[in-house]
Amino acid sequence: MSKEEDNKATVGRWFADFWGKTCNLGIVDELAAPDMLLQYSLHAPRKGHADIKAFMANFRKAFPDLSFAGAADLIAEGDHVVGRWEGGGTHCQGRLSSVYIQGA
Repeated sequence: MSKEEDNKATVGRWFADFWGKTCNLGIVDELAAPDMLLQYSLHAPRKGHADIKAFMANFRKAFPDLSFAGAADLIAEGDHVVGRWEGGGTHCQGRLSSVYIQGA
């Protein structure tokens, strides 16, 4: 498997296991660097395994049916992988204190 194909497989696993219909928080320990920075639009950046897991645990409480999936093929060149994804969920409970509100 080429470096690009290996990188696309890793990114695909991240999408499926972290953002997919069923969340596997163990993927954070398996794939992410200890000081990983998660930057998700509308939320404050999160850094490190514990912070990233706490973010997703709270996000999943607020959106229990959350599911994201790839919307197009991943593109890889060297160490970089680009993907397009879509998804959503129903906000059922909990306040997302890290959500940025435009104009607030």
